[in-house]
Amino acid sequence: MTKTKHITKLTGTLMLAALLFTGCSSSEQEQQVVEQAISVKAVVVSTSDREIVSTYTGSLEGEHQAVLYSKLAEAVDSVWVREGDQVVADQVLLSLDRTGPSSSYRETESRYANAEKTYRKMERLFKEGAVSESDYDAAKTIFEVSQANFEAVSQLVEIRTPISGTVTSITVSPGDFVTIGKKLVTVATLNRVRVRFGVNSNEVQHIDVGDDIKISSEATDLPGYGRIETVASSADPLSRAFEAEALIDNTERLFSPGMFVRIHYVRNRLSSVVAIPRRSIVTIDRHETVFIVENGRAARRPVTLGADLSGDVVIESGINPGDTLVTLGQDYLDDGTLLTVTIISEQ
Repeated sequence: MTKTKHITKLTGTLMLAALLFTGCSSSEQEQQVVEQAISVKAVVVSTSDREIVSTYTGSLEGEHQAVLYSKLAEAVDSVWVREGDQVVADQVLLSLDRTGPSSSYRETESRYANAEKTYRKMERLFKEGAVSESDYDAAKTIFEVSQANFEAVSQLVEIRTPISGTVTSITVSPGDFVTIGKKLVTVATLNRVRVRFGVNSNEVQHIDVGDDIKISSEATDLPGYGRIETVASSADPLSRAFEAEALIDNTERLFSPGMFVRIHYVRNRLSSVVAIPRRSIVTIDRHETVFIVENGRAARRPVTLGADLSGDVVIESGINPGDTLVTLGQDYLDDGTLLTVTIISEQ
């Protein structure tokens, strides 16, 4: 019996030891799972000089530009120029049908010719003393009225440019019938182009005449540079925006009238600020938060945000130059998470 009790006691002891060993192994396995490191990318925080840039949109036109419209409902007879041609002031660009019913060109031309013929005859007779001064004056008046009418009708059928420049747009072809108010031709000077854009009331106080701007367009990879020429003193009643106007150097002919552009205006310059990618910020308990690396683990830091820098944001407080900031993988972290860190060179 004594031997049996001893064996039973030994067996119990071994079973207890086995359970304790199993419990320890399970605990160690759980500990290993919790301590599995999460891979993140990070940058070393530094200070830099940054710019706060406001971006607007607008379309370009020539510094001097003339858009010519039809004042008759008539057919197009001839187009004398092509887009890209250089033209001089008062040059005829296209002609409308002189024989059409709307132009009255032929009728007015005939009246003018007859009035001129009568006037020249009366002028000769008056010099010879064959007609009275009143008859001569009447013939002269009729001639001058007919001449003015003919010149007016000529201007309606002969579309002339009021400025010298480049033909940038032709919207009609010979044979097209145009209505009153139809856009026909645009002529512009292209050494400089003009852009107008609206500025809201919160930003208009930052913009001054003479300030530099930059423009960009999907039509060219190169930017353009210019200066603010005017800023409206009152807002447009419909858009509630203040119109600003700038002239852009275009000697390289990078830009054309009608082109859609973005206007970039530096409204403030910041010196030696901490700016980080906005994507590195997470919201925890309604607080803007980042994670930095401390002794191989994640450390949660609430931050105070400053100016928005179009993708980056200025940090007023919460992190310091020299901190290692997690910029990729922060969504999976908690305070104290073990990390595997890859340092990247740029934020």
